[in-house]
Amino acid sequence: MKRFRLHSLAAAMVALGGCASAPPSGTLEQQARFGGTTLADLESTDIVIEEQQLESASTQDALNSYRQAAELFDDPQRRAKTLRRMADLALASATEQDMQIAQQEDEQLEQKIDQLVYDNTMSQVNTTDDTERKLALLDLAGTMSPTLADEDVDYSTAIQLYQELLNSTNDANERAEAYYLLSKAYAMDGDLDKARSSLDSLVEQYPNSEWALESQFRRGEMLFSEGDYEYAEKAYADVIERGERNEFYNQALYKHGWSYYKLGEYERAQDSFFTLLDNLNGQAVLADNTSMESKLFGDTQRVVSLSFSNLNGAKSVKAWFARNGNRDYEPAIYRTLGDVYLNQERFRDAAETYDMFVQVYPDSRLAPEFSTLQIESYQKGGFPTLVLPAKEKFIDHYGVNSEYWNRHPDIRQQYVDLLKGHILDLAEYHHVLAQKSGKPADYQAPARWYKEYLDTPPVSANQGDVNHRYADVLFAANDYPAAIAQFERTAYGYPEHTTGGDAAFSGLVAYQKILDGELEPEQATLWRQQKIASAQKFGQHFPQHPQATNVLHNTAEDQLALGDVEGAVKTAGILVSRDPAPAPEMLRYGWATIANGEFDLGRFKVSELAYNKLLLLEEVLPEQRAEYREKLALSIYRQGEQQRDQGNLDVAAATFLRVGEAVPEAAVRKNAEFDAATLFIQQQRSADAIPVLEAFRQRYPNDPLADTIPDKLAVAYEQQGNYTAAAGELTLIAANHKGENDELARQAMWRAAEMQDRAEKPQASIALYEQYLQEWPQPYDFRSEAQFRLVELNRKTANSERETYWLKQLVTSYRDAGNNADDRVAWLAAYASFTLAEPNFQEFNRIKLEQPLKTSLAAKTTVMKTALADYQAVAQIGVAEYATAANYKIGEMYRVLARDLIKSERPNGMDELELEEYTMLLEDKALPYEDQAIDILIANANLVTDDIYDQWVKKSFTALAELIPGRYAKFEQVESYVDIIY
Repeated sequence: MKRFRLHSLAAAMVALGGCASAPPSGTLEQQARFGGTTLADLESTDIVIEEQQLESASTQDALNSYRQAAELFDDPQRRAKTLRRMADLALASATEQDMQIAQQEDEQLEQKIDQLVYDNTMSQVNTTDDTERKLALLDLAGTMSPTLADEDVDYSTAIQLYQELLNSTNDANERAEAYYLLSKAYAMDGDLDKARSSLDSLVEQYPNSEWALESQFRRGEMLFSEGDYEYAEKAYADVIERGERNEFYNQALYKHGWSYYKLGEYERAQDSFFTLLDNLNGQAVLADNTSMESKLFGDTQRVVSLSFSNLNGAKSVKAWFARNGNRDYEPAIYRTLGDVYLNQERFRDAAETYDMFVQVYPDSRLAPEFSTLQIESYQKGGFPTLVLPAKEKFIDHYGVNSEYWNRHPDIRQQYVDLLKGHILDLAEYHHVLAQKSGKPADYQAPARWYKEYLDTPPVSANQGDVNHRYADVLFAANDYPAAIAQFERTAYGYPEHTTGGDAAFSGLVAYQKILDGELEPEQATLWRQQKIASAQKFGQHFPQHPQATNVLHNTAEDQLALGDVEGAVKTAGILVSRDPAPAPEMLRYGWATIANGEFDLGRFKVSELAYNKLLLLEEVLPEQRAEYREKLALSIYRQGEQQRDQGNLDVAAATFLRVGEAVPEAAVRKNAEFDAATLFIQQQRSADAIPVLEAFRQRYPNDPLADTIPDKLAVAYEQQGNYTAAAGELTLIAANHKGENDELARQAMWRAAEMQDRAEKPQASIALYEQYLQEWPQPYDFRSEAQFRLVELNRKTANSERETYWLKQLVTSYRDAGNNADDRVAWLAAYASFTLAEPNFQEFNRIKLEQPLKTSLAAKTTVMKTALADYQAVAQIGVAEYATAANYKIGEMYRVLARDLIKSERPNGMDELELEEYTMLLEDKALPYEDQAIDILIANANLVTDDIYDQWVKKSFTALAELIPGRYAKFEQVESYVDIIY
């Protein structure tokens, strides 16, 4: 019910006198039970109409009353307060001209009236010479709406009023605030000298007032902007001395440091800057680069670095932290100081600054970064003679052989690319020097750097090329054994290396160099055997080379005797690959060696190929052929296992099925096909799994694996979308396991019902859920879920009688469960209770209040009582979602009842005056019920303090915004941050 503005005071007084108060605390249910006027009171009340004479009032009468009120003030203290209020109004009017908010259409008329009164009052303020009358008029104008935009009020008015206030009061607080606001008015009027003068008076006369802190800071700002750094420092110092909890503390520290900096007192400036850094350090807001604190933190670090650059540079940084202790932001100070030097093109100083950090913190996680900055500084400055030593220092400090490398494995990847680049630069530099001298000993230097490059992980794209160069310098240094190892590593370790054949051939040349030297016979034999092995490998990888003609058969036999299966397989591979092909027996020997060796090594794809090659040879004996076929089937099966373990399920399933296709009589076929079906199900390839499973059940009916077929078929049918068939398999599982494994049987029956749900066959679903409830009344959570599904299914099939039955059963299950009822069971019971209550609520809304009012009101309140009882039962269950809904519905019924009373049908035969009085009586009678609704809705809305905010709480706020707009129809106004006082 809307309360009109002119009646608001009277309505409030009636409400206070005639209504009881809601209990201040208690449970949700208790707060919902308001103890004021009841429905029974309304039913027993007769409405009596009495004639009264009402006086009319015009707008001009209201304006005359306002003018007369201005003459009522004669108390000096009251005049001072009124003057302060009108000064504030004048300043607010001048500053808010650009910030007005568009008003709602239904407020425009009231605003125009207030504007008229306000303009009239202010006009008299500017024309009257009577001070008391002026104060009274200003006080009256101060009561107008604060959103009015008065174009005629300027800053000079505010200045004059604040000066009059200073002349008319001795109250310290009022005078301090007046100085503060007078400064603000002067500043906004552009007179900064007088603005600062007002602040000077404030801090001098009232240094302990609440306005002194901000005023002192603003004085410092004004003095600093004027270049008066000495006095600005004193103002900022006063702000700092007032404690770090004041809102200007950080900014005062910052500007205090800058004041000293401008005065050239850099060490004293550092005290303020570092105090500020310590105060800001660690704050979570620093993570936001756009925050004021983050920007202030960075700016302070930069000015600290500028201060150090004016002192003794990096040495000053080291000394300061040694004297004052370490800080988290210490690396940033070194970095910013180096950046300052770079901007000044002082490259050596920058490099020394970065290096100083590494000297102080050699084990820091940031040390590689700072060393890199040092090298870059030398490069930018054009100092090549300093770059190479810096790179060598970098390698020694952070390289693979350093302590730093071993202590910090987690950050290697951050600098390893730079590290390897520096190593290669040094290797190439010394390689060129050795080539110029031609001395074998000079090749040791590049060999050292090439080796460190190769030893430093990870493997680089040019690893093969570097390895080849490493082998070349070892050869040039006459270190032939080491050269052989590196040539072979280059030839066979990097398949993509384009000069692998040349590297392999260079290795054979190195072997020959050793053999050409003076050796003992045993040593010569050993080296020659190694050369033959290398040559065989060369022939396999580079068959176009003339050295690929070595004999392979005996080498493979020797390798097998030594247990070197890998070597034998490789040698056999060379053997079978010869062109022209070897003799048939040798070919069978080579393929048998490869097949058996690859199988033993777990490379089953190659072993399958080799066994197939063997089976194609005519020379294979029958007993050998049967063995090879079984080994062939096992090779295929093992490939399927490998693909499965690697996650390649599609390939694995196809490979398992290939076992039966390749070797139908194989013993391993049964396992292969079962595994294939299992993988099909895992991949949701039910169409492929079903025929395999059905065929397995027919082919192996007595196998223990057949007992698991229904489980897998149920999953397969589900994946295929044949939910009815899946339900049939699950029902079979439930029947097979009932009495033996009841929990499995129960779960299977439940899943069968769910399958029928997905099949969208409501009657079949209903039958299975009812069967489930008959066989498995517990656990209660599944019992309630089944009843809930039956509610939905019967609603879907338009069987309202059964729907209502199962809603009631949900409530019964909750009661039966007692303390065993979980949140879901309680929620479903609350849902059911709420759903059962809704028809009465709808019936309540349907009943209109018609004449005779007593009869229609009795019918409406009877239904309301029933609905109230229903919703109270919902609230007793204790589910917040429905408790808030029930409370909202209760409050809504009281609100609707009050509204319907006001809008009820009027008796016939009333004249205009009688009708007006009848309406006023209805409003008086409806008001308690509206208040009842307000109290209940407030109780519901207050649940936000318990972190409960759902649609019903939100609706309660919406309803309250309509019922009590002055309290609940408010919206926050947000303004951007400014760092000035106006």
